[in-house]
Amino acid sequence: MLTAKLIHVFCAYMTGVGFLLRGLIAIMQHPLRQHRLTKTMPHVIDTCLLISGFVMVYGWAISPISQPWLLAKLIALFLYIGFGLLMLRWGTNGRRRWTGLAGGLLIYAYILGAAHSKSILPFSTLF
Repeated sequence: MLTAKLIHVFCAYMTGVGFLLRGLIAIMQHPLRQHRLTKTMPHVIDTCLLISGFVMVYGWAISPISQPWLLAKLIALFLYIGFGLLMLRWGTNGRRRWTGLAGGLLIYAYILGAAHSKSILPFSTLF
């Protein structure tokens, strides 16, 4: 299980860095956004992230129903995907791309916070 967790954590950080870089590339409308690696690597990383997550959930026999923080992460994942689509596909202007990038990064921070704190309100102790 430790290997799955290490892979999961590594891929989680890589997906965040990749999201930020792809967002900046999209905002600048740089030709790299059409490069094959720019389009392929996020899918490889996210697939490894998802598989390692399933391995951990199965191996540790936990359920999103019994762990509210895990359910919150899954719901936030759909929002993260939506902001990614806004940034990369539906972002017909700079404002939409910036909104997608900012929203995606905020949701990403929430997902990381929920994972580290095992709480649905990961930043509640900051205020």
